[in-house]
Amino acid sequence: MQPSEQPAARKKLTPVMRQYEDAKALHPDAILFFRMGDFYEMFNDDAVLVSRALNLTLTSRNKGEPDESPMAGVPHHAAHGYIARLLALGHKVAICEQCGDPSKIKGLVPRQVVRVVTPGLVTETDQLDARANHYLAAVDGGGVPRGDALGVGGPYGLSLLDLSTGELSATSVPDAATLLAELARADPREALIARDLPDVRAAAASLACRAALRDDEELDSAQVASILDDAAIEPISAAALAEHPLPAVRAAARALRFARRCSPGARIPVRRIAPHDTSGTLRIDETAQAHLELVRAADGGRRGTLLDVIDCTVTPGGARLLRRRLLSPLADLAGIRRRLDEVELFVSHPRARGELREALGGVGDLERLSVRALLGEATPRDLGLLRDGLTAAPAAIAAVRSIPDLGKAAARSDDGAAARGKEGAATGSSSEPLLAEAAALDVVADVCAELTAALIERPPPNTREGGIFREGYDKELDDARGVEKNATELILALEAKLRTQTGAPSLRVKYTRVFGWYIEVTRAHLAKVPATFRRKQTVATGERYTSDELDELADKIEHAGARALERETALFDRLRALVAKSEGRLRALARKLAAWDVAAALADVAHRNDYVRPHVTAGEALAIRDGRHPVVERYAAAGHFVPNDTRLDLSGERLWLITGPNMAGKSTLMRQVALIVVLAQMGSYVPAREAEIGLVDRILSRVGASDNVARGESTFMVEMRETAEILRDATRRSLVILDEIGRGTSTYDGLAIAWAVAEHLFDAIGCRALFATHYHELTELSTRAPGIANYSVAAREHGDDVIFLHKLEAGPASRSYGVAVARLAGVPEGVLARARAILATLESGAALPGGKHASLRGRTRGGAAQLDLFAPAQAAVPPEQSAVIETLRAVDVDRLAPLDALRLVAKLKGLLGGGG
Repeated sequence: MQPSEQPAARKKLTPVMRQYEDAKALHPDAILFFRMGDFYEMFNDDAVLVSRALNLTLTSRNKGEPDESPMAGVPHHAAHGYIARLLALGHKVAICEQCGDPSKIKGLVPRQVVRVVTPGLVTETDQLDARANHYLAAVDGGGVPRGDALGVGGPYGLSLLDLSTGELSATSVPDAATLLAELARADPREALIARDLPDVRAAAASLACRAALRDDEELDSAQVASILDDAAIEPISAAALAEHPLPAVRAAARALRFARRCSPGARIPVRRIAPHDTSGTLRIDETAQAHLELVRAADGGRRGTLLDVIDCTVTPGGARLLRRRLLSPLADLAGIRRRLDEVELFVSHPRARGELREALGGVGDLERLSVRALLGEATPRDLGLLRDGLTAAPAAIAAVRSIPDLGKAAARSDDGAAARGKEGAATGSSSEPLLAEAAALDVVADVCAELTAALIERPPPNTREGGIFREGYDKELDDARGVEKNATELILALEAKLRTQTGAPSLRVKYTRVFGWYIEVTRAHLAKVPATFRRKQTVATGERYTSDELDELADKIEHAGARALERETALFDRLRALVAKSEGRLRALARKLAAWDVAAALADVAHRNDYVRPHVTAGEALAIRDGRHPVVERYAAAGHFVPNDTRLDLSGERLWLITGPNMAGKSTLMRQVALIVVLAQMGSYVPAREAEIGLVDRILSRVGASDNVARGESTFMVEMRETAEILRDATRRSLVILDEIGRGTSTYDGLAIAWAVAEHLFDAIGCRALFATHYHELTELSTRAPGIANYSVAAREHGDDVIFLHKLEAGPASRSYGVAVARLAGVPEGVLARARAILATLESGAALPGGKHASLRGRTRGGAAQLDLFAPAQAAVPPEQSAVIETLRAVDVDRLAPLDALRLVAKLKGLLGGGG
């Protein structure tokens, strides 16, 4: 529509539709849920979009008229489910409510947008994963004008806001690679990216995280302080600017500005900007997270991940804290040791651990419940859950206090004073030793007592129906309930009283829909009617009256239910305000209980799975005795996992070249080493007999084969990109695991790349690395430097079968057993037989059918093919032996199915040049 046409078109709109258009103009990028009676209605483009996304019926307003417009709607009581589905698709939803009771308002009901719900700003319990944070991320360019953002580099500001818990953290990162790694680690549901960073947005779009990406408008640095102070529940700008670099503060301001605009009537429950110090954590980028399957398996689920194995926390807050620690292990020695001390304490005291976990099972999600109260969104059921959690907290504290060595643990934890700041940055936990504070922990007893006195055993899910408070809690409420409940008894009592006062035995108090309550006196006793009675109607048998006393009682009866509900609503608002006022105390308690939950859960895992405390040092050795893969041990090995030893030392063997057949366990071995490092540095016991972990600053991996069709990348391109990232980011303190570099190209190219990568890791970077390969030629690298060593995963042949021993041995493997593995996979016997024949021909150095030598091996000056360095000596094949004979010799007749036999005959006939 042209601007000149808009006023004329607007005049044709009804008052309600003008309200809709005004609200939509304020939120053009959101789907507007417009409240009309018992429904939320959507119009025009919003209606079309929602009908397709949610499979709703699309109708029309003013059907057949010139101003006909599409319309769709959902019941208001079921709106949460529809909104959740739209959020999952990345949409924003603006909720426009009726501001007042339509039954009490004459004319048009006022309406306004009370909240904008976005994928990153969710607080409804049924739309949240209780065991994971729900982040809104914001990215800022530091106020520096940029062209090609990725090319220019940092610094970049990154903030993470979890509205459901009130946590806001921020950091400044030096480059785009670190920024993208942190985004992948946080896995936000929504990310705001400064409009002048288009390349960062394009790169973020390629991440595997589920974030809905949005451009964020320009931010004036002069407005940052006012944005922070206006949005948060208390002024935070002074502390933020003093404690954080400007890019981090700007990113936090972007997140709070967006959140405040989405909740115009509420302050954001943030009291400080916590530091998010990436330098103090073990860096695990998106690729390593995926390869190691830390929190998400290859199928996108949780089963089969490391988190699935170690997470036996019993509180939602503990589960969220454990997940954060797993994705952000510490790189600080004192902090790691303090966490291990806490776990050791619960390992050593199983009775206290059991009592604590039993008590914590009743605590619930105090953190999110208190924030919902602060936002004015808590329901009666929420406050009931909060009461139950506070009731269980003293038992948890008593279990911790029962530990005999509590004082010793507090003394040990003093050694971690320098690390406590980093703990707070990563998790928002208290900066004081958690266990030492058990004696002085505030259980918010006053709030618990008030909630216990006020609420019934199982409060309802909302305030609409009442029935929230206990009898005896409030006299006014009890009176209203009494009138509603005992209306008949009250009327009968008044009737008896009036009979006595008047001496008229025929006096009755009755009710009709037309006249309401009235007093009826027969003609025989009309002379006894007092002057205080007011006549209402004459009937054949007498007269009908009313009185002030009856009118007052009738009014009480008629409005008792409404008055009770009104009083309950007022009492509930007051009770919720009391909880909101104590939100800071409640969250502090929740954080401490969550930390205890994590320590006790890790201790329980260690006890049940025979894990040991790792010895984490500032040294350069990574020595693991009888290490096990925690996930494979749980799900695949079924109690028969074969442990292995590993020792990588920067001053000794730091690069291991691992050979062996497919399916023997090379990848499992490498991943288990990385997982043990992650567990150790997050503060957990590890699956091994002994473990010495010299601090690692980052884990880099290239494992498995996959393509990325969406980005136009082949399997080999993905492999090379991941390899390039490793060579760019690795440092001397890094742990690198590489599996099968160079597989997706020709043999010479692949071998050359793998050889050069291995040399670069050893010579230029000098890090600890595990390098698995089927290029047996690479094992020659061990002859050029003592720091390179050959190891292999053992396998034995039994007839035509191969038996995997899964045991690591010194020295290279003799062969890869590829055909044997193909047989295990079910490849038809005819194909296997032909493969054996071709393999024998190639290994013997015979020429290809065209006369050229195979390029699988190097050739002598005379052109003869060289044998594999580790292949056993083979007798020369007589020239008269044909491919047919070799194929027949390789056939296992006992395993040949009838259909495979027919196919084999056809193939042999073809080799002989026979017709079909």
